[in-house]
Amino acid sequence: MEAKIDISSFFPEDNEPKRNKSKRKGRHGARNQHRHKSFVKWLVETFPLISNADGADSDRKPFVLDIAGGKGEVAARLCMCHQQNVVMVDPRPADIANCYKSLVLPKIPNKWQRRIADRLAENPNFVEETVESRFRQVVTCFDDESLASSIELQKAVNGATIILGLHADGATEAIVNAALKYNKPFCVVPCCVFPNFFTTRQIEENGKIVPVRSHEQFCKYLALKDPRLKVEKLPFEGRNIAIWWDGK
Repeated sequence: MEAKIDISSFFPEDNEPKRNKSKRKGRHGARNQHRHKSFVKWLVETFPLISNADGADSDRKPFVLDIAGGKGEVAARLCMCHQQNVVMVDPRPADIANCYKSLVLPKIPNKWQRRIADRLAENPNFVEETVESRFRQVVTCFDDESLASSIELQKAVNGATIILGLHADGATEAIVNAALKYNKPFCVVPCCVFPNFFTTRQIEENGKIVPVRSHEQFCKYLALKDPRLKVEKLPFEGRNIAIWWDGK
């Protein structure tokens, strides 16, 4: 496979001394704590399908498909802050209402906190009812094999306006494959590579075919899947390289 994209400029840390890398890893969690907020903000600015949709009142009920969403902070922000319908795929059941109240609500501007407090004073179940009307979870893993055999996953992918994978770990490549197969806009932000599990991934480097083992190699490998894909550094620290396509 001939390399057609150079993403080395997104990885200046590869030229830094190892001792500096070690220090960065020690602060990784603290530096990543705002990634969900920054990611969602970037999403609604970049994808009109999200920013122009009205998740609460639309008869068609368009939805965002969030793969490997974990505790559900991306889903909570999309549902509660941006009025989006969200279908999340993750093998661990998520409590989106609790996630919103414990992780999202304390971080939003004070004026919005006051508005939510007023709504809760009128209806103590406001958050739970809103989440119930806008959120659904498919409790399963997402990979190429699961998608091929699951009618529910196929319907979720086919009905989505966009597919997301923020640090989706082992599901990341499957998201890209599914989005390209079903012609869906998507965005993935790769994190873990799992080279000992995904042993068939390869790219060309310096005229040689090498296995994909590093984060940079993985991002390049994904970006090379289709010439329409874009690579962008997102406005948060940590592993912040997005591979995305707007569907055009």
